[in-house]
Amino acid sequence: MKISFVIPAYNEQMNIGAVLSQLRSNFPQAEIIVVDDASTDDTSQEAAKYNPDKVIRHNNNRGNGAALKTGIKNASGDFVIFVDSDGQHPIEEVIKVVNAVEATPGIDAVFTKRENIYASGMIRAAGKIMIRQVVSSLTGEHNEDHNCGLKAFRTEKILPFLFMLPDGFSLHTTSMVLAYKEDFKVQWINIRMEKRTQGKSRVSISDGFKTLVLVIRLILIFDPLKFFMPISLYSLFVGLVSISISLFQNRTIGKNYIFFFLFSMLIFILGMLSEQISMLRKEITFIKNERR
Repeated sequence: MKISFVIPAYNEQMNIGAVLSQLRSNFPQAEIIVVDDASTDDTSQEAAKYNPDKVIRHNNNRGNGAALKTGIKNASGDFVIFVDSDGQHPIEEVIKVVNAVEATPGIDAVFTKRENIYASGMIRAAGKIMIRQVVSSLTGEHNEDHNCGLKAFRTEKILPFLFMLPDGFSLHTTSMVLAYKEDFKVQWINIRMEKRTQGKSRVSISDGFKTLVLVIRLILIFDPLKFFMPISLYSLFVGLVSISISLFQNRTIGKNYIFFFLFSMLIFILGMLSEQISMLRKEITFIKNERR
């Protein structure tokens, strides 16, 4: 089995050398791809000193997700493993992911759960908890860590869906949602993280809101009834409760309460139409994959 490491990098001149050195010494046969997302420092030149198989540079800064997608498209390995360029993923934890990939028959994805995931300030921790709960609710699966950057995918499984994944940091969350909705065989492992020694994190609060929107978008694509059905049932429930209260108090049914029933029916029909479109899309994707 051939492994391809994909390393997205933006202004990581001070950190990327150590990352590449450790990967090359521990995995001499693996393919190492660095994608420089239009850094303003000498990240590409520094990376080239450590002889990765490929150093690809974007002409414009497109985002962490775009860099990962570029790396996947250029990878020749059976599995792609994402490794951050800032040195926060200790080589021992990367080895754990490689071992999980090689030791588990039929595995399609390996996700990682960080220790002290919420030790990043109250606001960011609250945001992570909220996103985790929304993702778990929409996917019906308990996720351990929705946006850790160290993860692995079987290349042939993730390639057909790259066009659906975003260009920003939210790719990590949405790719996990994709794996569950497309029934990938997933394994979780616990890892520890090192503190960043140079530079600072570029994940912002706005990335959290973007992630929520993209997760809902993916659910609408893969399992729309998961989104529409609760809204329809909630509207129906509110309508029934409102009518019951109105009958008890006035012994009449106000015209406004009919709105809840009409809204519930409309959302249900919209959900069913979306479900049919989703099934058609899956059939088309399946046919395209069979022809490859």
